[in-house]
Amino acid sequence: MARFLGWTVPVASMLLGGSPAAFAHAALVHSIPADQAIVHSHQVDIALDYNSRIEVSRCTVTLTDAAGKAFPLQMERSAKPSELKAVAHNVASGTYQIHWQVLASDGHITRGDVAFTVAAQ
Repeated sequence: MARFLGWTVPVASMLLGGSPAAFAHAALVHSIPADQAIVHSHQVDIALDYNSRIEVSRCTVTLTDAAGKAFPLQMERSAKPSELKAVAHNVASGTYQIHWQVLASDGHITRGDVAFTVAAQ
């Protein structure tokens, strides 16, 4: 009996738990601009790369300034199924937050923020 239980526990764990990568939520692994970066241009290229495929049509990205004013972003196509891209034009000097929400291919929603400063002349 002990031998049987010793065999079933690892197998049951694999069947019920699955592989960690298969059930992982989309996590931001790289961003442009990087968190806390200083951007020296009034045009801000934005790229958010995640650790898994995301459903781009179900994702949102918003740029807000320190006063909470939101600026619209036009999403661009990316060759990578794990990346969101956009360009913000005519961004005044100041601090900003990129607020993102993504739907991973595993069906889970994750969200987060990237803070940066525009210090253009």
